[in-house]
Amino acid sequence: MICKITAGGSSFKGAFQYYLHDKGRATRERVAWTHTENLLTDDPDKAWKVMAYTAKEADRLKEATSQKRTGRKLTLPVFAYSLAWHPEQQPDREHMLTAARKSLADLGLAEHEAVIVAHRDEPQKHVHVIVNRVHPLTGLAAGLSNSKLKLSDFAREYEQEHGKVYCRQREANHQKRTQGERTVYRNPHIAAAWEQSDNGRGFAAALRDKGYQLAQGRKRLVVIDPYGQSINPLRHLENVRTKEFNKRLQDLEPARLPDATAVSRKVQADNRRRYEQSREHDEQIARQKNQMQSRHAEQRAQTFNRYEDRLSREKTELAQHYRLDEQQAAVAQQQAKSRNPALWKKLFGLARKDQIRLEELELNLQDAQRRMQERLGQIEAERTAALAKLQEKQEAEKRLTVERAERARPTGYVNEEERELMKQFLQSKRADRSRGESSLEL
Repeated sequence: MICKITAGGSSFKGAFQYYLHDKGRATRERVAWTHTENLLTDDPDKAWKVMAYTAKEADRLKEATSQKRTGRKLTLPVFAYSLAWHPEQQPDREHMLTAARKSLADLGLAEHEAVIVAHRDEPQKHVHVIVNRVHPLTGLAAGLSNSKLKLSDFAREYEQEHGKVYCRQREANHQKRTQGERTVYRNPHIAAAWEQSDNGRGFAAALRDKGYQLAQGRKRLVVIDPYGQSINPLRHLENVRTKEFNKRLQDLEPARLPDATAVSRKVQADNRRRYEQSREHDEQIARQKNQMQSRHAEQRAQTFNRYEDRLSREKTELAQHYRLDEQQAAVAQQQAKSRNPALWKKLFGLARKDQIRLEELELNLQDAQRRMQERLGQIEAERTAALAKLQEKQEAEKRLTVERAERARPTGYVNEEERELMKQFLQSKRADRSRGESSLEL
């Protein structure tokens, strides 16, 4: 199992707009199911409003439960994370729901308002958990310290409990922590580039293949990642000392390497441009698809209504042609006449004649109704065929639209998931600058 925490947010509406819809669309085809926890509604469209109200009324809740109102005001009440199973695993809804509840409990959020959303847009089963950090009764904000470690332990225990460990690195890190060793994150791309090279130029080339750049920082050589972040490569190379690192990279001339600050700013500027162009492209495609869907729905409605009008006219004309009203009236009259015949009619055989006449009238009416239904059935079959032909035409148009969208993608296009990572990094840099901190780690 893989657990991933997303960037905290301030807008429940924005979070639910993303998790409850297809990417860049108003449809919800990727949503498999939803579930609410500690909410008085099962409707996720109402749930986010309740959660937003709870966060807004945090001070009032604190006052009502005699809690202290001191401390910094909570600005990011939205906490979200995902749980993803291995593609080999196919848990059902109840199993996924149980796991999500257990993860909430391990995070200390079991009493908080939460919505669990399962998606089916990936090969692996996965759920997204959106939680309100504000407690619905006390108004206190939940602390999120060590959330990543808590989810890591949750996932490790889950895999052990269910008999197969998929993430070996997580197990190794846990063993180190239990033995008192410090575990640190090591960028796999930097480590792989180091393993694949035996000199500085090879190291730089291997990094470029992964979208990273080697540059000259204020004090040392640094690596600029695809988001413009400056990284000390030695922190990501296990058991590699400065002397060994410098010896391997001695074929590089530091003066000829680009300046880290300039590279970082250029990457961030390029990312902003790519982000905006990609977002605008997707929004334009989404508008085109929405317009196409509306047009297709209108075409289907027009086709259906055209045949519906034809059926109505044909039904009226056939009823007049076969004089159904007259036949039904005649049958009703003959039924009344044949009901409880007098004794003298039985004696003279008139009752039998009335019964024979009734059977003839009923057969004639049934034959007229059958002929009428056959004709109406032909029209309904034509309608079904017309709708099927229209759907085939519309599907071809959809495929053509997708192909055109692929060809029209701007250079350097990034998908929505990658854009979200870019957005998170750029937002973190803005937060750093607002606190007067350096935006680069050089």
